[in-house]
Amino acid sequence: MFRPIIKIVFLASAAFEVAREKIEDALDTFTSRADEYKSSGSDRLHQTRDRLKQAVSDATQTIWQRSDVLEGQVREKIRRQVADFSLGALGDSTEINELRAEIATLRAEIAELKQKTPV
Repeated sequence: MFRPIIKIVFLASAAFEVAREKIEDALDTFTSRADEYKSSGSDRLHQTRDRLKQAVSDATQTIWQRSDVLEGQVREKIRRQVADFSLGALGDSTEINELRAEIATLRAEIAELKQKTPV
């Protein structure tokens, strides 16, 4: 149930990063090639449309890849935190068992002392 929602979050995050990078690249390219566009209007339109299709395809592919990378990073972080928590709980459980054993030993010693001393 949460996996699709989480995937959407990762896709949105990756889309934002990729869009920002693509816009920066496009602005850099546009400013550096502003004087190079001297072809006719229809040729320019076809070229622009083809470039736009290619850019959308590249951006979509990059977004999916980035989303998978982000998801993998978060999964690994969660796995590490769960492992740390499990190891901590295991340590606590070991200490509790040692304390229980010590309490049992003390109770046995108290019972033995009660048997030795007359009431």
